[in-house]
Amino acid sequence: MEVIVLLVFISLVLVAGALLLLISRIHGGDFEHGERLALLPLETDEVLAPTEGDTPDVQ
Repeated sequence: MEVIVLLVFISLVLVAGALLLLISRIHGGDFEHGERLALLPLETDEVLAPTEGDTPDVQ
């Protein structure tokens, strides 16, 4: 019976540690990079006008 109590205590400590780590990483902003990458394709591309002497590459 003592082993079950010890296992429950260790499990609760591990869960609490995982939650603290998750909260600290969310507060640190580690997960904002994915949001920025998701919005990156929505930005407009700059189109450069061709200059004189430029020929299109035809293969």
